[in-house]
Amino acid sequence: NIRDYLREEQRTVFKVIRSSPEKLQVDVSYRRVTQKERAEKMAEWNRKMKVARMISILAERTGVGQQLIEEGLVKPAKDRHIDLYELFEDIASGDEPPDWVALPPNVRSELIELCRKEIKKTVAVSKSYIKLFAGRAGVELIREAVREAMKAAGESEKLSITVVGPPRYLLRTEAETPERAEEVKRRAIEALSRVVSEKGGTVEVLEEK
Repeated sequence: NIRDYLREEQRTVFKVIRSSPEKLQVDVSYRRVTQKERAEKMAEWNRKMKVARMISILAERTGVGQQLIEEGLVKPAKDRHIDLYELFEDIASGDEPPDWVALPPNVRSELIELCRKEIKKTVAVSKSYIKLFAGRAGVELIREAVREAMKAAGESEKLSITVVGPPRYLLRTEAETPERAEEVKRRAIEALSRVVSEKGGTVEVLEEK
C-alpha cells in the first residue's frame, strides 16, 4: 500500500526513470533514491526556501522593492557562483557582506541583523517510520531493542523512537551533518533488528525522510 510509504501533501524526492513529453508523462522511482541523496536534496530545497523567505522579509522591513535586492544581491551572487545560504551563514558568523553586494547602507545593515537572527547552527534531521514486531516476546523485547538502539547517538546528537500506533514507530535523529544523521539512524535500525531478530521478531522500514 503506497500509504505505508507516503502521506498526502508530503514533500519527498524521486528519481526520474523515463519521460514522455508527447504523453505529458513522467515515470519516477522512490526506492531508487538513496538515503544520502534524499537528505541532500531536501536540505538543498530547505535552504532555497529559507533564502527566499529572508529576501522577502528584508524587502518588507526596509521598504525597498525585491527588484533592488535581486539586482544588488541575488544576481551578483549567481554571476559569481556563490550560494546565498552559505553567504548568509558567513554573515551570521560575523563576516561583513562582501563589496560586490550593491545594497544601500540601511539594507546592508538590516541584512546583517537578519542573518544573525535567522541563521542558526545547522542541525541535520533524518527520520524513518518503522514497524517493530516482537512476536511472542512481547513489549519487553521492544523496550530492550529501543534501549540498545539509543546507544547509536553520540554525545552531541539526538535520537528518539516514539510510538505512532503499534506496531508503527517514528525514529528520528539529529546531528551536525546529513551524512552523520543518516549514519546514526542506520546504526539504530541495525541495533533494533539485531535485538528483536534474536527472539523471533522483525523490523520493517516503511518510510525514510
